[in-house]
Amino acid sequence: MTKRSEMSASRMRPYLFYTLRSRVIAVLLLSSLVPLILIGYVSYYTIASMLDNKVLNGVRSQMEQTAFSLDKEIQSLNHVAMQLSFEGGVGIELKSYLSSEDVYEKYIFEQSIHNYINLITYTNPNVGLIHYYFSDTNKIAFKVNNNTTEIDPGELSKLYSFSGITYHALHKSLSPTSDSLVLSVDRRIFIPGYGNLHVYVETNPNLVSHVLGASQPGMPMAYLMSDDSNRIAYSENDEEFALGTEFAPEVSSKHPQETRSSYLFTEKTGEWTWAAIIPKKDYDREKYSWLRQFAIFGMVSLAVALGFASMLWRTVYKPLSGFNKEIRLLQISGFHSLLKYPRIAEFDYVLDRFEEMRQRIWQLLQEVKRNEKLKAQLEVEKLMFQINPHFIHNTLDTVRWLARLNSQEEIERLVTTLNKVLYYNMGKGGTATVGQEIALLNDYVALQQIRYDFQFEIDIRTEDGLMEVPIPRFILQPLVENALYHGLGDDGRIEVKAALDGEKHIRVEVNDNGTGMSEEEIRQLFASESGERRKSGMGIGIGYVNRMISARYGEDASIDIRSKPGEGTSIVLRFPLAEERQGE
Repeated sequence: MTKRSEMSASRMRPYLFYTLRSRVIAVLLLSSLVPLILIGYVSYYTIASMLDNKVLNGVRSQMEQTAFSLDKEIQSLNHVAMQLSFEGGVGIELKSYLSSEDVYEKYIFEQSIHNYINLITYTNPNVGLIHYYFSDTNKIAFKVNNNTTEIDPGELSKLYSFSGITYHALHKSLSPTSDSLVLSVDRRIFIPGYGNLHVYVETNPNLVSHVLGASQPGMPMAYLMSDDSNRIAYSENDEEFALGTEFAPEVSSKHPQETRSSYLFTEKTGEWTWAAIIPKKDYDREKYSWLRQFAIFGMVSLAVALGFASMLWRTVYKPLSGFNKEIRLLQISGFHSLLKYPRIAEFDYVLDRFEEMRQRIWQLLQEVKRNEKLKAQLEVEKLMFQINPHFIHNTLDTVRWLARLNSQEEIERLVTTLNKVLYYNMGKGGTATVGQEIALLNDYVALQQIRYDFQFEIDIRTEDGLMEVPIPRFILQPLVENALYHGLGDDGRIEVKAALDGEKHIRVEVNDNGTGMSEEEIRQLFASESGERRKSGMGIGIGYVNRMISARYGEDASIDIRSKPGEGTSIVLRFPLAEERQGE
């Protein structure tokens, strides 16, 4: 297989985006998706950053507020516990209450202690359960506000402790009537003889839920607390953060710590750490919501792009289909079908050019047909003119020998000249030289001077160097014949001039001083009817010369006749030099 055929076969094999339809769809999809992807990429990171900052700031603010509130309540409990254990005040009455055996006296001390506790709780509304108890037996030493007989704060998770004060992490209230989360403080009371006496103080059962529920960021959160030894003292997520396990988070004010399925926010407050656990799916819910909306928007945009691609394809395909139909009709000679314009400027312009091309092809085909018909006519004429002169030529040759035998020299000369003219005419349609045409013309003029009963003069002038130049055969005689036929009389004169016209053309001019011709007579000279041609001398005439040079040279040759009645006639013939001459 040659390289050209390989390239042709390669062009014939379909490849990706081979059709116009696939390219239109690809371009429209790219023009829709690329800006969408770029905008989505920038928007995603911009909006994600905004959402992250929004959620992060909200959680941070809530964490700081919650940790501050819890720490404040712990300090408040410590202050209340200190007032309830003051050795110089309630401590003396508590000692007297515990050591008194008299029922009435014990009742008086009890009321005094109650009044003191009520005063403290009144001034500190966030205080809840208060108990005095013995740490060795967990027995209640002084009942304040319920019927509990014993408690065990030692089972509670500790945040930190010092100087006989223990701070507990969040836990359920020790009150049998409440399951609320509370903070508590356990403080030792230094009363002589009662070294194991402690006061236990809880926050109000509604306080912690109020603190934890304030300023919620709008997503579920689980909390945990770690003690001063970085161990978890309270946890709402036992799967990841079990009680008692080590907890050493990376405390950051900017970004949360990421775990397996959660984000961890921490806030260090004094000796303990407050942390919030937010599931990733909830933390990213708002971001994912925006992504879903953007995905829906992208799918809608894609569907719209496909719709526009289909619409554009139909807009382009219909005119292309019509244009393809016209091309197929042209292949079967459908040159005059009615074109349907799609009313799209570019396609209308292409159809206009196609119509011009189609009409031009039609004209060229008709011209080829006319030329072929003319050529066939010339061939027939050539055969006809070759057949008849053969008989005449043989007859004249016999007459010439008879004249010579009878010593008729003038008749012999006349017959010899006529025979030469007829013999030359038998080769019409070929190629001769300027010299051969002039020799024929001299013989023809000699015959005509004998034939006509008037005298005329002929002047033949040829430019130097033209005698051997090839020219079409039998073109000078019909021009001179026309001058003799159209009114040349006594003292008539015919001028024949042949010269170069530029570098590539020959100009032949035949002038006479005869009676001239009218426009109608000039038109008849070019008529194609055989009857009109037979009127012209030997039946050849200017019409033959015109058809012959037209068939041979086309539009590059011309014949021009200028004549008016009474003013003579001028015939100018112009045609290209033969190729061998031009190449010299």
